[in-house]
Amino acid sequence: MIFFGTKGRSIKIDSGKFHCPSCKVEKEYEKKYVQDWFTLYFIPVFPIGSKKNEHIECTECKDIYHLDVIDYQPAPDASAIESEYEKALKNVLCLMILADEEVDIAEIKMVSNIFENLTKNKKFSENQINKIIKNIKQENLTVDDYLKKVRPYLNDGHRELIIKAMYLVATADGHLDDKESELVMQTATVLEMTSAHVKGVLLELDNQNKN
Repeated sequence: MIFFGTKGRSIKIDSGKFHCPSCKVEKEYEKKYVQDWFTLYFIPVFPIGSKKNEHIECTECKDIYHLDVIDYQPAPDASAIESEYEKALKNVLCLMILADEEVDIAEIKMVSNIFENLTKNKKFSENQINKIIKNIKQENLTVDDYLKKVRPYLNDGHRELIIKAMYLVATADGHLDDKESELVMQTATVLEMTSAHVKGVLLELDNQNKN
């Protein structure tokens, strides 16, 4: 059987220095665009389609931002700029809360703690979580629709962390129900991760929890 498909790849087109909102100091950046490639047995063979989704990636922390981050200058009263990974993580965690169609304070606190652990102690308050949940309900947001839009701005490390975060939320009550399991695998598919890749990520997480 021949395995073929497509996969997005980030291509470097420029570089320079900027004030990284995550590192909080001046760092080197790479300007990249995303292009779909035809794959054969999961190996990229040749590019297809047009160039799209230009973005800025910090070479130190690997966080990804829209192009306007180049003009970012920190100020005492300025709002922090979130990376695309942080935005995606917030939305996906809230989608996990809604997976069982119930929202309780214990889940909200747990999501807040998971976000803090995966983002170098950045805060995700109860008010912020409730606001995102409200928006998700109003927009009837699905994992597929949301992640397809932000997927080009997530590198491999970010995609793995999102799967880990979802799994931590899903198993916090001691078991993984069918809806939650389906949502995790659905997310992995949208993020262009193979089932073997996901199993490896979750096995690594289980081993960390045992140690």
